[in-house]
Amino acid sequence: MSILVLGDIENPKVTQRNRLPTRAYAIPETSLVLNGEWNFSYATSPLLVPSPDTPADDSWKSISVPGNWQLQGYGHPHYTNVVFPIPVDPPHIPSVNPTGVYEREFSIPSDWATGSEIRLRFDGVDSAYHVYLNGEFVGFSKVSRSPSEFDITNKVKSSGNVLRVYVYQWSDSTYIEDQDQWWLSGIFRDVTLIGFPPSGHIDDFYVTTEVSEDLSSAVVSIEVTTARVKADTTLDIKLGEFDSISIPVTGSTTVYKTEFVVKGPRLWTAETPNLYPLTIALGSTHTISQKIGIRTIKIIGGLICCNGKPIELRGVNRHDHHPQLGRAVPLEFIKQDLLLMKAYNANALRSSHYPNDPRVYAMCDELGLWVMDEADLECHGFYDAVARPEEIPELMDYEERKKLVFPRAAEFTSNNPEWEDAYLDRLQLLVLRDRNHPSIVIWSLGNEAFYGQNHAKMYALSYKLDPTRPVHYEGDMKAVTADMYSVMYTSPDQLRRMAAEFGANFTKPLIMCEYVHAMGNGPGGWKEYMEVFRELPVMQGGFVWEWANHGFKVEKDEKQKYYAYGGDYGEFPNDGTFIMDGLLNSDHTPTPGMLEMRKAYEPVAATVEGNLLVIKSYYDFISLDHLEAKYVVSKFPLSSSIAPEILQEGSIDIPATAPGTTSKIPLPEIKLSPETASDSEVWFTVSFVLKEACSWAPKGHQIAWSQAALLTPAPTPSPPLSPSADNSVTKIKAVVDTPARLTLEGENFLLDFDKTQSKISNWEVNGKQILTGQSNTLTFWRTPTSNDAPVDFPYWQNFGLDHMVMRSISTECIPTSDSVFNIVTKSEYGTPVLAWRFCVDTTYIVNASNKTVQVKTSVTPKARAPNMIPKEIPRIGYEFSIPSSLSEDGAAPTKWFGLGPGESYADKKMGVQVGIFEKKASELDFSYEVPQENGNHEGTRWIAVSSANSNAGIEISMTERSGECHPFGFKVSNKIAGLNGAKHPCDVTESNDWIIRADYAQQGVGTQACGPAVFEPYRLKTENGFAFDVLLKAI
Repeated sequence: MSILVLGDIENPKVTQRNRLPTRAYAIPETSLVLNGEWNFSYATSPLLVPSPDTPADDSWKSISVPGNWQLQGYGHPHYTNVVFPIPVDPPHIPSVNPTGVYEREFSIPSDWATGSEIRLRFDGVDSAYHVYLNGEFVGFSKVSRSPSEFDITNKVKSSGNVLRVYVYQWSDSTYIEDQDQWWLSGIFRDVTLIGFPPSGHIDDFYVTTEVSEDLSSAVVSIEVTTARVKADTTLDIKLGEFDSISIPVTGSTTVYKTEFVVKGPRLWTAETPNLYPLTIALGSTHTISQKIGIRTIKIIGGLICCNGKPIELRGVNRHDHHPQLGRAVPLEFIKQDLLLMKAYNANALRSSHYPNDPRVYAMCDELGLWVMDEADLECHGFYDAVARPEEIPELMDYEERKKLVFPRAAEFTSNNPEWEDAYLDRLQLLVLRDRNHPSIVIWSLGNEAFYGQNHAKMYALSYKLDPTRPVHYEGDMKAVTADMYSVMYTSPDQLRRMAAEFGANFTKPLIMCEYVHAMGNGPGGWKEYMEVFRELPVMQGGFVWEWANHGFKVEKDEKQKYYAYGGDYGEFPNDGTFIMDGLLNSDHTPTPGMLEMRKAYEPVAATVEGNLLVIKSYYDFISLDHLEAKYVVSKFPLSSSIAPEILQEGSIDIPATAPGTTSKIPLPEIKLSPETASDSEVWFTVSFVLKEACSWAPKGHQIAWSQAALLTPAPTPSPPLSPSADNSVTKIKAVVDTPARLTLEGENFLLDFDKTQSKISNWEVNGKQILTGQSNTLTFWRTPTSNDAPVDFPYWQNFGLDHMVMRSISTECIPTSDSVFNIVTKSEYGTPVLAWRFCVDTTYIVNASNKTVQVKTSVTPKARAPNMIPKEIPRIGYEFSIPSSLSEDGAAPTKWFGLGPGESYADKKMGVQVGIFEKKASELDFSYEVPQENGNHEGTRWIAVSSANSNAGIEISMTERSGECHPFGFKVSNKIAGLNGAKHPCDVTESNDWIIRADYAQQGVGTQACGPAVFEPYRLKTENGFAFDVLLKAI
């Protein structure tokens, strides 16, 4: 057996043995799914496993099929993004090659006809495998994510059959299945026993549709292949409501063709997923049924068109992953993914980077998704094999790195004729299985496999097997044999430059097969990409990377519960947290990034221009007739003591708006007076919702929304914080001023000030503590996000921003009245090792009558030379510590006027609305599976935390030095410091007091974990210093 094994698994020319030709997915009623518990034997080498004629014994264990053996106690998961986990010497693999032997018994169902053709079907096995039945060799196959069928008619018995499958973790296929995911092995998709009738069966069918230019008619062409027909019979083909076609069938002919001419066809698009039932019957013995869509995909005028109209791809990249089952993903779990995509306005799916479960595409047909179906091919690891010895830096421009590395990396397999058969096999398995699905509009030759002659031959084969769809391949940078230009993580400015090079007479479209890398707290800058997509005629959208995190659920004990990522299993090499880069958590619940996607991908936009509501449709095929618009006019006060009001609400009649056009209608009559906004902002919010339920959402589901400010208070200077003239004046009766401490005390008022740290160390009003001494300082740091990690985090660390040291220079207490004292301080914030600092002038205006403290702050960077000062910092703002009696250990209600209810950042705030929101303090954090900065809320006018139990609270607001309201960012948490250095959420420590962080500004989050830096408008520059006022008010 060893010679057979090595000859097959280290030879790219051997792609299969005895595998039947690939056919369209259609499982007959006479089938038996062999999933369940199998016997299992595991060894570290194929040379150590039991031979096919050695029966199983008590040393064999039980294992679940489908499943991955690393998740069932054998070996461990291993994550790499790019690099190979084995020495790079294709096609050779390590002699230590874990091998799993699967075995189970089965019998032929008694109701199957005698003489049936019996097949075994494997829909997914990683990475290569030999099949034996009753001790006899059946066949061999590679290509983990594509199906294999074997004819076992002459080897099967009516009962007592022993099926044994030898599965190898490594094979030559490992080199071209190097996708960004866990390395997992085993039988992970269905195993099916199939019985075809003895009198003959339908072996394959192929449906193509051609729609006339005026869309008035279509031709549906059907090609049917029969097999083992013993006697003359008929093929009866029925399409929808049309008369069936009957074709005589004889044993001497196997391929039959016919067509339907459909007048007034109900066309398929992702927006109108109309399907026709198709039934193909071979006499009375075998019937195939599938729903088909009528549509035509072509490149017209340099753009991908469906039924003659260009489409916009608002897509996602989706891997197969389940947090407990690995790649053995239940179909219902996948269906929930697809429903979420539709509910969050995605209209396209890239099957990154391999064919999905064959049943997924029927769901895409019905729900309406444009699908890029990708071959199981990636060999990204050859990049490091070339680049690392030459020390080519990762921070070098990606396009430059491509030029240096890609041609040489391609020589390993992509441009190597020895691997031609392997490449072509993967393309053929893809196309022949899936080509009857209307949702599939683009074939992809794989991912990150450089470019070589084997890709050119794949392209040619694609058009031979299916000439009805364009072909994508990002590695073909000049689109020599691809039908579109494709890029990854290119910045909007670079896209503009590319479009300028193409000019107005472009012949191929440009798409982004990966963009807005959604790792951790992100993605930031999505708005800029959508703008460029719609600005440049050559652009047709893109696919966000990626849909979901790939963590595995780990529960070591009650406290240690987390989702594992690279390195958590001690594997080497590994790429760490890079596998946690999705819009969904590992359990496929949404992260805040999903709200950004929903807003970015809205097919309807609305703006207010004067007294008009301007409605823009981004649909490609349908009008807005399926939507209704509802509006509300809200009054949001600038103080937490005043309740918000709904001034008006109602419905708006949406005018007839054709796809891709704009309508303008008068706003509803809204009666407002300037006095309405004297202490409030008035906002108009319109929502577009479904009139009726559809296959993926209920009636009333929100498709889009928009807001506009109708009235805002006129900017006025800050009012003087002086005591009132009535008897309610609270005087400061005692002032204790020592070299280290300052205390101001009045009736029901106490403020302690630590002069050594230039901060409030205690504040009490009416006997209730408002601030503790834990913090109350100016801070500049944030726990780095995943997107900070590659560039910004080391830059900030290089300037010592994570270890700032404060020096108090002077503190002066100046009374301005009986109840108002100014505490004027000078201080500096520097860092060990370095010779730069922030010079800070702060005035605390303490008003005992108003129960307020205004903190007026000016920050100026200083150094001997400008290059000694960091040009950019993570954030600047105050952290105020409140006692547990006020925070109620996180249960206290937190109200704010600003953006919400979810988190937001300077470049990640499309998906949140302006309003007044309320949550418990403990609900304001978002626990990313890799701990990092989270829970910020931009655009805040005020935030208030109050406790009914202690009858105390605090309100915080911020102004510019001019007195104009400054919308700021806030965070409430007891985990801010505890995030630093934590690997998993269970490692995050909590502080005794809760912190309210009030930021004058914070840098955006961007997508630089794999993409461009934070865009310039969202970078926090230090060159001009900072000046702002914070108002603390006891409530």
